[in-house]
Amino acid sequence: MLLALLFQLFYLFALVAVTSYAGWRGGWPERVGAAIMVVGSILTVVAANSFYPGWRSPEAGIIIVDLLVLAAFGNLALSSDRYWPIWVTSFHLIAVTIHLASLADRSVAALAYANAQEFWAYPMLAGIAVGTWNFRRRQASIPRANVARY
Repeated sequence: MLLALLFQLFYLFALVAVTSYAGWRGGWPERVGAAIMVVGSILTVVAANSFYPGWRSPEAGIIIVDLLVLAAFGNLALSSDRYWPIWVTSFHLIAVTIHLASLADRSVAALAYANAQEFWAYPMLAGIAVGTWNFRRRQASIPRANVARY
C-alpha cells in the first residue's frame, strides 16, 4: 500500500513538472497535450471504482477515459505540425490495447495489468517534455530581424 502511494506521488510530481513546463514554454500543441494528460489523469481517478483499484478485472470507467484520451491525442496528432503527438498517441494506443487484451483473456495477472497500465504514462509525459524542448530549441534558432537590443 505504501509503495503504491509512492508511485502515485511520483507520477503526480512528474505530471505537474512536465505539464507546467509544457504550459510555460510550449506552443499550442504542447499545451493541448499537457491539458489532455491532466484531464485524463483526473478523470481516471474519478472513474476508478476506488483510489486503489484491484486490477482483478478491467475497469470500465478507466477504459472509457483511456478511449477518450486516445481520441483526443489522435486528433492532436492529425491537426498539429509536430511529430511528438504521433509518438504519444502510439504509447497510449498500447495502453488501450492492454485493456482490450485483459478483456479478451481474464487470466492476465492483476499486477501485470496494473503495471502495464501505469508504465505507458511515463513515455507519454517524456514525449510531451521532448516536444516542448524541441519547440523551444526551434524558436531560439529563428533569427529575429530588427530587434532592438538594450
